[in-house]
Amino acid sequence: MRFAVLAICLVAAPAHAEFLLSEVTGNWAGKSQQGFYFRAVLSQEGDAARLRIWQDIAGVPEGGDPQLDNAEIALAAFTTLQELRLRETDAGMVLTVFTGFADETGSGREWVNIRYMDNQFTVVGYQLELDAAVGAPWSCEVDLLLGYRTVNNAGSGFARPAFADLNAGTWFAGAAFDDGYCPLVEA
Repeated sequence: MRFAVLAICLVAAPAHAEFLLSEVTGNWAGKSQQGFYFRAVLSQEGDAARLRIWQDIAGVPEGGDPQLDNAEIALAAFTTLQELRLRETDAGMVLTVFTGFADETGSGREWVNIRYMDNQFTVVGYQLELDAAVGAPWSCEVDLLLGYRTVNNAGSGFARPAFADLNAGTWFAGAAFDDGYCPLVEA
């Protein structure tokens, strides 16, 4: 498996800056190389992180129009680290949008896990860990394919969302809370 992680900055235009945060390449099928090859790019535009994915069956694509272009996959404000990560599983490659963040109230980490399944870039999992939420650590981990979540080490099931509702093109910062996968942190 070939992949690259870059951390360089690009300026798109004088009035609107786009900062390249991370880039990875791979094959959705993992070591077998029997799936689509892809290039994923994470950039920052204002307070949002933008995820673009290009793919091709013949090899890692070099350009053209992306098959996924989500301009608000995660927040980019107050980040300490924001990058793409790849993890191989028995079911193929998982692309993770990782965000570390901190402000005057605390710090934490967020993971948005994506797989290419049935011709869709699919959000298969979500995790958020807060080091200080109203004075105490807090966490929520969600397996969207199984319909199961763990909040502060207590697990529970929920109605599995429709497959189309897990499209990474419509995921946004706060979607796990707006869609009820994670409860709101109470003050």
